[in-house]
Amino acid sequence: MAAPTSQPETQWLGAGSTKIVPPADYWSHLASELPADSKSQLERLQQLSDARQTEFIASDLPPKEAAVRLLERVAADGWLERIERTACPGCDLVLTDEDIRQAECPGCGAVYSEVGGLEQETVYIRELAASRSVDWVVAIHGMNTHGTWQEEFSWYLATTWGRSVPVAVYKYGRIITGVLISWCRGKLLRDFRAKLVALRDQAALRGYSGRPDVVAHSFGTWLLGHLLAAELQRPSADRLRLGRVILTGCVLRPDFDWRAIKDAGLVDTVLNHYATKDAVVPLAHITVWDSGPSGRRGFDGDEVINVRAKDYGHSDLLSVDKCVVDDKPFQPRRGAAGETTHLEVSYQRYWWPFLMLPAAELGRLRDRVDPETVWRPLPWPLRGTLFPFVALPLLLALAVFLLGLLGKGLWVVKGLALAGAYWATIGLAVLLAGVVAVKLWRW
Repeated sequence: MAAPTSQPETQWLGAGSTKIVPPADYWSHLASELPADSKSQLERLQQLSDARQTEFIASDLPPKEAAVRLLERVAADGWLERIERTACPGCDLVLTDEDIRQAECPGCGAVYSEVGGLEQETVYIRELAASRSVDWVVAIHGMNTHGTWQEEFSWYLATTWGRSVPVAVYKYGRIITGVLISWCRGKLLRDFRAKLVALRDQAALRGYSGRPDVVAHSFGTWLLGHLLAAELQRPSADRLRLGRVILTGCVLRPDFDWRAIKDAGLVDTVLNHYATKDAVVPLAHITVWDSGPSGRRGFDGDEVINVRAKDYGHSDLLSVDKCVVDDKPFQPRRGAAGETTHLEVSYQRYWWPFLMLPAAELGRLRDRVDPETVWRPLPWPLRGTLFPFVALPLLLALAVFLLGLLGKGLWVVKGLALAGAYWATIGLAVLLAGVVAVKLWRW
């Protein structure tokens, strides 16, 4: 379901569903339609709704009269169902018609007439799908980083779900020229697949039989995407299968064939959290074979959920040093109250809902923005195909040149060292001679 945008009131009326949680845009629309003095009640109702509460009564949102008007409005818009029910005043047990015909409550045994009699109450209900469960997770870092964010991310998972969620941190080391060389990329892919197979088997032995969700950054997204594409060539029974996938700083092509991968059941749903000021991913298309700037603009088509991070750079979404204070990002971390790291905002506002929400409610995710135009790749020679044949010889030539310069410099250092050693030896000899002279004098 796509996230609703600003719509006329007539389009909102009756457009809701009691099977899903209303999106943020609905509450914004409702706030513009209701009196200003209803703001606190509306905010409270939204909080209860986002917490997936399934029953609402007027006493949840005092004062009662205004609460009834608000709940009736939400029910009229289709997000709640209004029912009447009777409960025991002694124990609040909801009574059936058969219970009501009895003199005593079947729950607490209270005599209805002795506890004030029975009263009907109006309740507003909905039937939501159960929250999705996260079984275990794989986190893949980017190129030339140690992935500090993965440790923080693991902590968020452990503290969010109220149970232990295993996180396998995959680190392929620091690589520079390896991404340019075909056989190096092939080895990285083989090692990556072998690790995932081992993790899958180990997880199954420990009772984690579900598919792993994956969070990948930068070159880790390239590895993940090309691994999945290669799985299509394997027999179905031998394929790796993943749950939901989160991509940041993604360097896959915007026209990457996610449809074939999803149709084969290799992944569930993909979230691409892209940064509009990422200066790294545009270079990937030129330097790395079969890559592109999806981490800067999003993926084409409707197979991926594109979420935009305006004015963020390549690794800003993962930063544990930069903070958001009063909704303003890029503040230095000082440990003061009200600070929330960029990574925590990414997790709480986007990633955790994506991992948790049922499929029908993924439209609630904020800041969904798809590309306005279809991506066009560069001509074949410029797509990271010829670059390695130019860059690698250039790097080798620069290395030889620098070694040559360093070699010449060593002669200067050697001369200085020899001169220093000469005078140091004379000084040492003088000191030793002085010591001997003093000893002889005293003797």
